[in-house]
Amino acid sequence: FFPSARCTRISDTMSFASLRRLRPDEVPAVRRDPVEPKARAAAEPIVEAVRSEGEPALRRFAERFGELSPGDALVYRREVELKAAWESISQEERNCLARTAQRIRHFARSQRSSASEISVPIPGGEAGHTLAPVENAGCYAPGGRYPLPSTVLMTAVTARVAGCARVCVASPRPTAVTLAAAYIAEADQLIPVGGAQAIAALAYGAGPIGACDALVGPGNMYVTAAKSLVSGRVAIDMLAGPSECLVIADGSASPAVVAADLLAQAEHDPAALPALVCLTEEFAAAVDRELAAQLAVLPTREVAAEALQNGYTVVVASLDEAVAINDRLAVEHVELHVKESMALARRLKHYGGLFVGAGAAEVLGDYGAGPNHTLPTGGTARSFGGLSVFTFLRTRTWMRVDDAHAAGTMISDAKRLGEMEGLFGHAAAAAARLASAPNGTGSPSKRDVSTKRWDTTSDRLHFALPKKGRIAEKCLQFLKASGLEYDRPERVDVALVRNLPITLVFLPAADIAKYVGEGNVDLGITGEDIIAEAGVSVEREMALGFGSCRLSLLVPTQHASARASDYAGCRIVTSFPEVTRAFFAPLDAAAGCATSIKFVSGSVEAACKLGLADAVVDLVETGTTMRAAGLCELETLLETQACLISNPHSPHRELIAKIKARIQGHLDSTKYRLVQYNASRAILPQCARTVHRRGEAWEPAHCSARGQVRPHHARQKVALHPPARGPRVRRRLRDGAQQGARRARRRAHRHRRHRRDGLPDPKLPLIVCSSRLEPLEMLPTAGSIQSRPLARRHCNKRRSVAFGLARCPRWLVLWRESRSEQSSAREVCTRSPPLGRQREMVFPYRYPTASHEKK
Repeated sequence: FFPSARCTRISDTMSFASLRRLRPDEVPAVRRDPVEPKARAAAEPIVEAVRSEGEPALRRFAERFGELSPGDALVYRREVELKAAWESISQEERNCLARTAQRIRHFARSQRSSASEISVPIPGGEAGHTLAPVENAGCYAPGGRYPLPSTVLMTAVTARVAGCARVCVASPRPTAVTLAAAYIAEADQLIPVGGAQAIAALAYGAGPIGACDALVGPGNMYVTAAKSLVSGRVAIDMLAGPSECLVIADGSASPAVVAADLLAQAEHDPAALPALVCLTEEFAAAVDRELAAQLAVLPTREVAAEALQNGYTVVVASLDEAVAINDRLAVEHVELHVKESMALARRLKHYGGLFVGAGAAEVLGDYGAGPNHTLPTGGTARSFGGLSVFTFLRTRTWMRVDDAHAAGTMISDAKRLGEMEGLFGHAAAAAARLASAPNGTGSPSKRDVSTKRWDTTSDRLHFALPKKGRIAEKCLQFLKASGLEYDRPERVDVALVRNLPITLVFLPAADIAKYVGEGNVDLGITGEDIIAEAGVSVEREMALGFGSCRLSLLVPTQHASARASDYAGCRIVTSFPEVTRAFFAPLDAAAGCATSIKFVSGSVEAACKLGLADAVVDLVETGTTMRAAGLCELETLLETQACLISNPHSPHRELIAKIKARIQGHLDSTKYRLVQYNASRAILPQCARTVHRRGEAWEPAHCSARGQVRPHHARQKVALHPPARGPRVRRRLRDGAQQGARRARRRAHRHRRHRRDGLPDPKLPLIVCSSRLEPLEMLPTAGSIQSRPLARRHCNKRRSVAFGLARCPRWLVLWRESRSEQSSAREVCTRSPPLGRQREMVFPYRYPTASHEKK
């Protein structure tokens, strides 16, 4: 395997001196061709014979290699031979096999549950993938130097958990324990044949042996060569070679334990590779002494001693060099016998199986701790993973397009690409669909989110809202405040707005950004965090001011003094993997490592306590849940709140602007008080300051010469006080609201009197103004305003506020001022000499200006 000139020779008495020493730059790569030419030349005629002749050729080769005798059964059935073998072994052996199978089964089931089917919207339809197992699985277990029932469990149990309908095991000269392992692994049959002939029989079928769809399991070089020959016919797991193990150790490791692990690997095969990387020559010498002592009493010392000639020891100056050696080799097994094993584990990139800490022996992985022991060798761990349920699963993609109009742009692009590639048949096939999509050159796609109940939604604006979650209820309040009237039947996620051509679509909040960005809906409300995670191009119309929180990196409270860069290369659990990946990308580049980011849809904060993560990235609003989980904020990735987004290519821009104006009006109404008054139509443009949340700034009043103006004033500037404080005011309001001929005559008489005396029309509403009378300055008043202090019983006793009532030809004004502000309020106006108990206040005639509008 390596040049023998650099090896320390093993004497005839099998004494051992030491592993050869290599400098870090002398470590040879293990990249090699997994199939040896002589093995391929020997396996090829065997495979071809079994493929063409079937069972006769299989029996001929099995008898030639001593695997079968004439007349022996070619297949061992589950309910006969396999069950009998299970019953023939001891109870202790049965319990051991059952426990091991259960651990492997539990790990495989967890792997299977992590894979899921998907469905995503595309223009005019949907696309996705489904996961399905292969129907027939073939599992090979070596039976040469050492029979391996553990490999039967690793392969057959995994295939059965994946969902394979039929599982067939092949193993030459099987022992009773091997047959019992096939029984507890739920294999359907076992073939007592090995080598290239067994691989050919599993791949092509032979007599009672059916052809398999996937073929897995390790073997010798002839098995590997045969798998390479049939790999185009069936799916295979990998082309495995001799076993490999790299041990990285520091001064905290036990030389005896390290030596035992190296010998466990060496006894696999004479071509196996045991290697050690350590920090001191003293530790390397201690391991050599332990190797010599343990090898002397090892029953398999002949094989192990030969494999030790392939091994070596590298003394490095730091663990950084150890990491570089590991990633260059990409070996099958890596053991970490260092003090900070988890921190070092996060820095490693390439390996088949990783065993972290002195307690995680590689032998535990071999014998059923849970993860599979069929792993890539020969440096192929850079490109492949080990055997798992995913080896037996097929990813099948699908697509549905049932709206040619919505898919117009996609179809046009397909036609154009076909022409660019010179495949005009492809272009013609796309053009056949394009004929039914007249708007297929740039309009946004429109997914048919309606059912037959809503056949009229095709030309409406589609407005997506969260169907549940932290902002869903607030969105419904916005709809009501914006004047959108709709009926939503129970359990239906589509609703028609009655007063506008809008269809409301209730979707998961995490999908809204993608729906809007891909043009499936025109408008949506979702969080900034969802938009950033989706990575789509949308138009941010406005921030809505609710749902405010922050996406933060959360760590255990005992690490509150750490920095975010300290978690580069660590395990991070989050519901926002893309945002988290973008945050850690520069940190990983600076640290030269890769952060492991795992997606969890909920209860992220529990990952640290469960040992699933070193830190989490999650939303924080008040921090109560965070603190209860023993976490603290280390750094904020994103400030987020709910916002209104739209598709930039939507054809409903005018309607979007109208909805935006209504929502803006609702937002303004939460900051301002509405002041309503009548004014002459001639000055309405000067009176209008902003729009009301339900409509325009003004509307006609009872008198055709006047209009009703409804501007907004800052909430903190406006006094809310019932206007009906005196008998005259109460009488005026009551008379204006009641009906009847008598009241109408009195009202007409009063109107004539007020016009004669220059008093305001009693039908006009009160205006509520600030204590400093700032809104009054912009009112287009003319003439004098009379004021009269109200009785003490109408004062605010808690804040000692005095109220005043003012009248003018067109305004009836109510304001308040604290007693400490009375003098400043009076400075705004000029006073005439007192007339009895009345005071006359004269206000300047002034129209609203741009500066007033800004206020």
